[in-house]
Amino acid sequence: MKKLFAGLGLMLIATASFAKPYVCKGYIDGAQAGEAITVNASKTPVAEDKAYQRMLKAGTKVDYVQCK
Repeated sequence: MKKLFAGLGLMLIATASFAKPYVCKGYIDGAQAGEAITVNASKTPVAEDKAYQRMLKAGTKVDYVQCK
């Protein structure tokens, strides 16, 4: 049981260490919609998906999201 918890802990630490902040902007018809948000993710597509979901949850309508 201790090995299981130790393994899960190491996986969480490894996953968090590879995540980096991305600044994401949502767009409607090519124009920026709302303010940019910061998302922590391991890759750009993951960051764009997270940002898109957060913007929809906040009530901001967007066509697509770009992260840098």
